[in-house]
Amino acid sequence: MLDKYKRTINYMRISLTDRCNLRCAYCRPENAKMVEHAQILRYEEILRIAQCAVTLGITRFKITGGEPLVRKGAVDFITKLKQMDGVEQVTLTTNGTLLAASLPQLQACDLDGINISLDTVDKDFYSKITGGGELEAVTKSIKAAVQSGLRCKINCVPLKNNCTNSKHLLALLQFARNLGIPLRCIELMPLSCNHSLAAYTGDELRTMLHKAGYSLAPIKERLGNGPAVYYEAAKNGHTQIIGFIEPLHGKFCASCNRVRLTSTGQLKPCLYSQPTLDLRQLLRNGRKEGDKQQEAAPQELIMQALQSAISQKPLGHHFEEKPAPFNMNEIGG
Repeated sequence: MLDKYKRTINYMRISLTDRCNLRCAYCRPENAKMVEHAQILRYEEILRIAQCAVTLGITRFKITGGEPLVRKGAVDFITKLKQMDGVEQVTLTTNGTLLAASLPQLQACDLDGINISLDTVDKDFYSKITGGGELEAVTKSIKAAVQSGLRCKINCVPLKNNCTNSKHLLALLQFARNLGIPLRCIELMPLSCNHSLAAYTGDELRTMLHKAGYSLAPIKERLGNGPAVYYEAAKNGHTQIIGFIEPLHGKFCASCNRVRLTSTGQLKPCLYSQPTLDLRQLLRNGRKEGDKQQEAAPQELIMQALQSAISQKPLGHHFEEKPAPFNMNEIGG
């Protein structure tokens, strides 16, 4: 479908939960309050929203969290979504800590891809930045996912705090190259939970790579659904794909094709903006949890509400003006 600025909206990010078994510095504050279980959409409710979205032309879905795999039944849900008529693509973003056990089922459902968050391959730094996470569990999961044949990418958020430097970036790039998968560097988005952190820009990271002897050649074709700009990084006869997502210094709002559904059923046409549609309320139609007497809204009404909200998607974000007043784990990135 088209929004009022004639952008094609065909991609929805669905957050299954605000919970996560890590506490990454740029995503979730130490005192974050978790959403009550009754406020979280049931899987059948999410599938109903997805079916309406598909009817409107949104056929590509990214499953996020928090950490989506901490929610019981997440892989069964992914399988059902992947099997839905009209769905073209389903991918998953995960921190990788729980991925290994889910790989057989994800492979069986023909998942289209997995993005694994990994900011460093230094054991001590990984533990520090994730609030005590164990690096080995993640690297083993990534290797197993690659060996399974699933398409994988590594996502990192390079920070100037906590000693992130060219050494960490180059080691992470080498790790990705050894596995034959892309590395994507995501510029920090200013949020209420990470205002004390400082991040590298894409230009600073590319300068690091040039100083380390890499040449960067832009890749013209689009790789995936997102806004990443990809390069082929070459050094000593070896090449590696590296991507940069720069919401501040490479603002891509004019071509944005996505909307977000939070775990509580709030539709966010723009990551920065406040939700514009409460789908949970619409689905439950004022019912209390467990009350089966009152019918939920008909499918046509849900589609109309979705279409109206998405058509009003803002022209752009305002991260450059002030931080957004939420934590990343609340909306799934």
